[in-house]
Amino acid sequence: MSEANDYSYNIASVEKTIRLIELLAETNGELSVLQIAKRLDTHASSADRFLITLQNLGYVDKCEQIGKYRLTDRLLKIASNLIVSHPLTVRYLDVMHTLAYNLNATTHIMAFYGLSTITLHKDLQTQNISYNNAFFDPKRQHYCSAPGKLLLSTLPEEQLSEYLSGLKFIKYTSTTITSEKELRENLELIRRVGYSVHNEEWLSGCLTVSFPLRVYGEIRGAMSIMCSIERKDEILSPETLSEIKRMLAEPDV
Repeated sequence: MSEANDYSYNIASVEKTIRLIELLAETNGELSVLQIAKRLDTHASSADRFLITLQNLGYVDKCEQIGKYRLTDRLLKIASNLIVSHPLTVRYLDVMHTLAYNLNATTHIMAFYGLSTITLHKDLQTQNISYNNAFFDPKRQHYCSAPGKLLLSTLPEEQLSEYLSGLKFIKYTSTTITSEKELRENLELIRRVGYSVHNEEWLSGCLTVSFPLRVYGEIRGAMSIMCSIERKDEILSPETLSEIKRMLAEPDV
């Protein structure tokens, strides 16, 4: 059986098709055939054939007025199906809603992919626009968010060091972590206690606690609970933390 990371097994046309879809997703509706060919390092005629095939399959549209291409919503349908059947959805969605109700807090399920945290679901019990908008700010770095720090705590040393080498610490609040030493100490604490905390490190007045979500023993994402910092003692009490961990414990397989 072939190994997943043995690139000698790659089919060039499949690889180029995936690269084309990813390219269109980055600049949807903004690229011509010549621009696509240049970005894919291929001939225009080859890029055109790929685009026509994807058009015929319903994945790409061409804007005739400007001669440029965009992805259709068919990929959104695939993404929606993936979210519905995602193991984090199947195993933890009901728990997310229960935690939101029991704690009167906003809860989120996030999947980890590489160095990305991807929000799959949210329950906005805490109707605070600042909190809810801030949670999805793409500019926020992992070092000052609860799910981000949880993700960093799972990385092997080589990948963590690579992340840190390109990191510029910004002090958003008085509690923001601003050094590699402090961050590494916090990540070690997260590994030890089994959860991470955002203690107003990026957004004043906000407490977020993130717990690992496992699938067959592997950490695949996070359950995050967001509320006012005034509830810190309540949410971080041993009784509450223990109950949350109990509810998130992976079922026996």
